[in-house]
Amino acid sequence: MIIVLLAALVATGCGGTLPRQPEAAGAQLQGRMDGEFRDCADCPAMAWVRAGTFDMGSEPDEPRRLGLPDYWGLRESPRHRVSIARRFALGRTEITRAEFARFVADTGYSPAPGCWHYVGSEWLFDEKRSWRDPGFEQQDDHPATCVNWLDAMAYVDWLSARSGHRYRLPSEAEWEYAARAGTRTAFAFGDDPAGACRYVNLGDRRTRERFGWDRTRMKADLHFDWKGEDCDDGHAATAPVRALAPNGFGFWGLGGNANEWVADCWHDDYSAGPVDGRARTLSGDCGVRAMRGQGWSAVAASVRPAFRMKMVATDRRFTFGFRVARDP
Repeated sequence: MIIVLLAALVATGCGGTLPRQPEAAGAQLQGRMDGEFRDCADCPAMAWVRAGTFDMGSEPDEPRRLGLPDYWGLRESPRHRVSIARRFALGRTEITRAEFARFVADTGYSPAPGCWHYVGSEWLFDEKRSWRDPGFEQQDDHPATCVNWLDAMAYVDWLSARSGHRYRLPSEAEWEYAARAGTRTAFAFGDDPAGACRYVNLGDRRTRERFGWDRTRMKADLHFDWKGEDCDDGHAATAPVRALAPNGFGFWGLGGNANEWVADCWHDDYSAGPVDGRARTLSGDCGVRAMRGQGWSAVAASVRPAFRMKMVATDRRFTFGFRVARDP
């Protein structure tokens, strides 16, 4: 409980003017993604990400500078060079409610009832909650939430059969490569969290006003003061998947709106990890899976491309979603 709440609600400041990205970096970014395509009428919008090399993870002091506990930095270390050996396709957005609904209608898939949501100052499991009703209003173009890792895997299996192509969840490395979009800064938009609301749907003034979480209890339990960011992304909970600005590679939501399941089994750090972009699926705790990105209740310090967290594969929470990848 503590892990996911800290992941979803860790606090730091936000507000002000978005830092301008260097022109050279912007030029590099535009060369890394090919145009949007769909493999079938019901398939999500995808784009090819070209092969390349990047530094994965963060320096140990990066999370600390932004107000996060030291153990987050340990999870993101050691920073290491990864070479994505070949291009891969990645969903331009998270899988939407409409896309997930088509899968459910076509297969009769019926996830077990219930979803965790945060009320007052604690996580509660509500059997009435589901991806259809996560506890807040959504539209068809919002990300599907209250989805666990097994639900996501069922969706990619269906999509593979429907399209004739091998769809899957992205690896941690592929996700971070696309989220960084050629940058080396703490955020895809610079080193300063100010202005995050222009790019990321996160916990802001609207979230604080809408849900009224108990800051006193949360601070006592979690050792930080979640107050919501002092900016306004226009959405109290989830947002349309293309509501805010895309990153330099042209992808939306790689950082906010929904936490995203990836393929990897959980490892506490990157020691002895692959350096070619593959998912780590043959070692570690595979009953616990890595998640990347953040949800709509997050704070700016945790919407960095390097941020990672672990969750039990069967867990459903009101910020949990996913996007898909596919091979050439």
